[in-house]
Amino acid sequence: MSNKILLTSLLTVFLLTMTFAQEKRVIKGNKKYAEYSFNPAIDIYKKVLDKGFVTSDLLEKLGNSYYFNANYEEAEKIYKQLIETYGSEVGPEYFFRYGQTLKTLGDYTNSDSILARFADMTSNDLRSKILKTSKDYKEEIARNSGRYDIELFEYNSKYSDFAPAFYKEGLIFSSDRDTGNLARYRHTWNSKDFLDIYKVNADSSSNNLVVKMNMINSRLHESTSVATKDGNTIYFTRNNFFDGKSTKDEEGIIRLKIFRINSKDGEWSNLEELPFNSDNYSVAHPALSPDEKTLYFASDMPDSKGESDIYKVTINEDGTFGSPINLGTPINTESRETFPFVSSENVLYFSSDGHPGLGGLDIFAAKIRFGDYSKPVLNVGEPVNSNRDDFSYIVNYDNKKGYFASNRSEGMGADDIYGFLETRPLNFECLQPIT
Repeated sequence: MSNKILLTSLLTVFLLTMTFAQEKRVIKGNKKYAEYSFNPAIDIYKKVLDKGFVTSDLLEKLGNSYYFNANYEEAEKIYKQLIETYGSEVGPEYFFRYGQTLKTLGDYTNSDSILARFADMTSNDLRSKILKTSKDYKEEIARNSGRYDIELFEYNSKYSDFAPAFYKEGLIFSSDRDTGNLARYRHTWNSKDFLDIYKVNADSSSNNLVVKMNMINSRLHESTSVATKDGNTIYFTRNNFFDGKSTKDEEGIIRLKIFRINSKDGEWSNLEELPFNSDNYSVAHPALSPDEKTLYFASDMPDSKGESDIYKVTINEDGTFGSPINLGTPINTESRETFPFVSSENVLYFSSDGHPGLGGLDIFAAKIRFGDYSKPVLNVGEPVNSNRDDFSYIVNYDNKKGYFASNRSEGMGADDIYGFLETRPLNFECLQPIT
């Protein structure tokens, strides 16, 4: 009898020791997760799971780490395990992300079922209301599809290329392509090189080659950008890095900010960060109105509705700014609204995974009338949208040509830029100004 007691005691001590060791690993993984270092967090969480240690919080964070890295195949497995294991304990947001993940993988039947469960779990969530009133969203997408001829951008690489913006006679765009440097900086969101801004066909000196815009690039991220029509001012997104120093928030995260730089007589100077930036939240993805008097952007600032919302701010004649205004409904939801662009026809294009789509981020459009954004918010349809992430849409209405980016499987790299010709415009029916 005493031997059995001793054996049980030893086994208990062993299990407690193992549990303690795994909990220490989880704490380390949670720290990486909180810093948006998703790849290191994934490595830690996977090792813990392999040891048989599992909690709902671990599965939530591991699923999110895959989801925000666009690894939907692995995200689906983890969200499925989370919901099947913990059921009613799981919050509605994870049903939403699981449903979105299933849709991205082409499983629309199960996605609709999971999203219906999400809608039944919530009452004040705009996404829930949209789902309940947009049961024919697939028919709407079908009506808006077939309006584009698309092709791969000839300057894509095997790396990530996205965020095209019109600049002079060509484009500027963002990429983490290998430039041949021996000492490369890498970030831990997805363990890839930091992003820089490049130009192509932008002036005679480029000679049709992709050229780095060194007056903008730093050793951290530079991504989405927009230029004024004369090419003398560029707004761009950068990590919180200025005068050679990066700044972290209280949680140790380097947030995103929008900067502005001006050119005079071919010389770039007067680099400045915009006054509504903050060390404590991100401001990113600038876009200009056709008259260049309004700047649109995405942010998770305190009054945002979701993970990121779209805002606008007035640019005064002296170059100063008004106060940012959240666009509100029907544009912003509790999910991601991001990558705004405003066409010369006063149509706001943006990407979202909160409005009904084909999976991942889809591109949507809303007509701007009298300063407001008219219903409906329309999905632009296939082939611009797919069941993967589709974003950073721009279009020149003089020739109906434009560009967007996507991480769909037929591309060359992680994200690729696609060119398009719009052959038929969207039909904004029954427009009602917001009151």
